[in-house]
Amino acid sequence: MAELTVDDQPSGMNILGQSSDLTQLEWTLPETHENIKIEFTSESSPDVLGFLLDPATGIVFDNIPMRGSSGTDFTRMDAGQLGSFFRTQNVKLIIYQFGVNVVPIEHDDYTFYENWVYSQLAFLKRLSPDLCILVVGVSDMSKKVEGKYVSYPNIVKIRDAQRKAAFRAGCAFWDTYEAMGGKNSMPSWVNADPTLASPDYTHFNHSGTQIIARMLYKALMADYEAYMKKRPKTEKPG
Repeated sequence: MAELTVDDQPSGMNILGQSSDLTQLEWTLPETHENIKIEFTSESSPDVLGFLLDPATGIVFDNIPMRGSSGTDFTRMDAGQLGSFFRTQNVKLIIYQFGVNVVPIEHDDYTFYENWVYSQLAFLKRLSPDLCILVVGVSDMSKKVEGKYVSYPNIVKIRDAQRKAAFRAGCAFWDTYEAMGGKNSMPSWVNADPTLASPDYTHFNHSGTQIIARMLYKALMADYEAYMKKRPKTEKPG
């Protein structure tokens, strides 16, 4: 049994049957409230995977940070459970952004990484055939060589592997590395006034991420506008 309390007042109760499938409970909250509490009563504790405080209409965007990840862990997840979540939450777009954690360990050939990324994208698309995925490519990243910060020599190889994997899986790709200036561009972001990246020469700061976000938005809208101009007038926009 799950019971909702809003501002110390009982506001709804749901009885959960035993099931191995993903189960979703929904409550409608008042427009204004100070606090909410959900209590579970059971002989054995249920597995609670999360709480969604989403509006009834509109587009919802969730940012899921995966610190230290190379983006190759999705195939380890429970496919049935994740697929059920995609369906119940009507997930239509995943923005897949990884890469900088792969950079410090340098290789001559990144075919293995291309195959890793492809396996993740293909896995996610199998869970929901109409799911769209946008792969946001690796950004520039610097290391110190003879007193100067220069790009890691494997950045382009990693970017190319990501792009090949994206296209193989039927996904879109956006090139962050080229958008920010390409080779040896990170120092200009770090040394900008005001600065746009952290002194680790790897991560954008808040101001830098806003600029990258605007670049990505403009790129998406430019492609959308080009599509709208070319599509037959009888075709309804998707």
